[in-house]
Amino acid sequence: MPREQQFWFPGTTYYIKARGVRDLRIFLDYKDYAHYVYLLTKMKAECDFDVHAYALLPNEIHLLLETISQKTSIIMQRLQTGYAMYFNRRHRLKGHVFNGRYAAELVKDETHFFESSRNIHLTPLQEKLVTDLHDYRWCSARDYLTPQPEDTPNHPVLTLDRTLRLFPSPKHNFYHEFIHQPLQK
Repeated sequence: MPREQQFWFPGTTYYIKARGVRDLRIFLDYKDYAHYVYLLTKMKAECDFDVHAYALLPNEIHLLLETISQKTSIIMQRLQTGYAMYFNRRHRLKGHVFNGRYAAELVKDETHFFESSRNIHLTPLQEKLVTDLHDYRWCSARDYLTPQPEDTPNHPVLTLDRTLRLFPSPKHNFYHEFIHQPLQK
C-alpha cells in the first residue's frame, strides 16, 4: 500500500514524533543527545525551518516544526538519516535506529499549536524522567520557563516568538501557568 501523500506548503506546522526501533533507546548518553541537537541546528541553517518546541527522550523524539522553504519530508529524512548514521557508527551497530517513518500531525490552528507545545513540554514529566522541567536538559521547556533578556541573540535551535508573543510579561511565568493548567476536554 503506498504511503499517504503529506500535505505541504511554506508555513505548514507539524507535530512530529519518531521512536526507536522496537522502542529501543536512541539516545544512550549525553553525546548522543548533544549530537541530535547539533544536527537539528545544522539542518535548521541549511533547510530554513523553525523549531517551536522539542523533547528528546531516551527512546523517542518530539518536535514542533514549522517549514519555510523545504518540505518536512526532506528535513526529516536528512535529520533522521544523519543521526542514524552517527548512532550506528559511534556505537558500532548496524541496522535501523528509528521505528519506520516518523509520524507528522498537521497543526491546524493556533489552539492546536499551543496544545502541541504543551504536550511536548510536559512529556519528560509524564515519562517520569524528572519532577521539575527545569531539570531536563533535552527539552525546550527550560528555554520557555526561564526569563529571556530582550537583547539576547536568537536561540540556535528554537524560535520562541510565535509561542511567547501572546503571553503578557513576565512571559516565562505566564507560559509556566499555561503548561501546568489542566487540559480542557
